[in-house]
Amino acid sequence: MVHHVANFTNAFSAWENWNLTDFESKSECLLSLKASLQNPLHAAVVGFHLQQAEQLLSFTHQLVGPTGETNELYTAGRGVTVIAADVVSEQAQLAIVAQCTAALIAGNSVIVCSDDSEFTQNFEAAYQQSSLPTNLMHFASFEALNQVLESDVRAVGFIGSSEGERSLNRQLAARDGAIVALVSETDLATQTVAHDPHLSLRFITERTRTINITAVGGNATLLGAVDSD
Repeated sequence: MVHHVANFTNAFSAWENWNLTDFESKSECLLSLKASLQNPLHAAVVGFHLQQAEQLLSFTHQLVGPTGETNELYTAGRGVTVIAADVVSEQAQLAIVAQCTAALIAGNSVIVCSDDSEFTQNFEAAYQQSSLPTNLMHFASFEALNQVLESDVRAVGFIGSSEGERSLNRQLAARDGAIVALVSETDLATQTVAHDPHLSLRFITERTRTINITAVGGNATLLGAVDSD
């Protein structure tokens, strides 16, 4: 148990810095992960989701400022994300890579829980060879999932059976604290989630930034009357 608590603590610390990293730098780090992967299909999955995320997350949206203020809409990572698979197959491997890529580029750290030992060893080796920050990714068995979920994870990606999805959903609903986002891939034949060009949006939270400039020339007439002493 202590080992998995330490994994979460380290992943959370890595997330705090990663979440403040600009999109271009995150993308460069993930491109180095892509280059380190031995399986060309896995590398292609990383490339696809990076390309799609660039169109979704790489810029700040300017919103209307009716009283002269500036309003910006931008995205951030949710926190520590768990990607878990209760099956071992080539399709599951692709789904894990897809969800990990989407979660990382969205600004999250990741803990992978899978019993596919050969795959996780290769994935971890590629991570260690990449320029991704230390402790941003951790790897554990699927059995460790329940213990990991006792920590304050903020998103969960699941790959496996519908029964496993229902069980996990009930477990997450019974947790105290923040609501956990659940992303599930149960149809490994079609892999709808893994092929979703908007997958990265499932691992983000939206934030707004407002700068009030009414005191230096904004449209103060829209603010209404203000009493002063």
